[in-house]
Amino acid sequence: MEYFLDLKDKKLLTEIEMNARISHTSLAKKVGLSKHVVKYRIEKLEEENIIQGYNAIIDSNKLGETIYVIYLKLIKISSTQEKRWMEEIGKNPAVITVGKNAGFWDLTLVIKSKDNQELNQLLEKILENKLENIKEKKITSEIESSYFNLKLIHESKNIEFSTSNKQDKIAIDEIDKKILNFLANNCRIGLVDISIKLKMSPNGVKDRIKKLEKNKIIIGYKTKINYEELGYLHYRVFLHFRKMNDDIYIKIRQFLRNKQNVESVSKYIGYADIDFRCYSKNLVGFYLLISEIKDNFLQNIIEIDSMPIFSWEKIEYYK
Repeated sequence: MEYFLDLKDKKLLTEIEMNARISHTSLAKKVGLSKHVVKYRIEKLEEENIIQGYNAIIDSNKLGETIYVIYLKLIKISSTQEKRWMEEIGKNPAVITVGKNAGFWDLTLVIKSKDNQELNQLLEKILENKLENIKEKKITSEIESSYFNLKLIHESKNIEFSTSNKQDKIAIDEIDKKILNFLANNCRIGLVDISIKLKMSPNGVKDRIKKLEKNKIIIGYKTKINYEELGYLHYRVFLHFRKMNDDIYIKIRQFLRNKQNVESVSKYIGYADIDFRCYSKNLVGFYLLISEIKDNFLQNIIEIDSMPIFSWEKIEYYK
């Protein structure tokens, strides 16, 4: 059954979606509730699996790393074994996301790596003893990505987090890496909690986080909302162009940002030039969005294909 949200829950989720570190006090002021009621409602949404996590979005390009998305088509494998695979793969520290799809590609893996050689080593380890169950594999590398706030349950102004489109190699030390790890896993963790783990002052932690934000290594704080539980279908859409350039990508990104149901858009090298993730209440709504894209970019698009996303088992933008 679809989970019912009242107006206050909708406002809470809208406020926290792209500002996952916002305090209960600030949230209370924005939605017109007491701090204690806000805390209770958020905990209830967590218990009901509507809120699935809080993640700092890390721009791996700033650290000299590349995000790779690997799609796997499986054969001769049971659902139990597939689930075991996902749990096992998710434990690898290089794996950011493991997703289950309902389309041609059965699994989606998102992996960060310094180069192709390291990626090859990682895949050899991750897919060891699994090759006989993999019919086809597709590897793409991310150039840049943008994340948008969804306006499915309540209206709000546009908010966007975007990664850089070129690689830097900003040096960070082990303490910074640990802070990124804490925030990527749960960005609502408090400064005091981090300071205790790192044996340093809360102000020292605060200064380091501010520097990571200033250098745009941390580009935002996002709440993972389970829109599937709220009755929405989740899709990944692949756009193939005759000739891909920055101007086309900017126009597509602008077009999709103004839609209420698009969560992210990325530019890739590999299977498709651009892919994006979106939600729809039904197939009709999804069809209308695809038709609108075709009508607006008819001269450039060669093909559009898509697949339903069944679930994301893990999302961590840094490990």
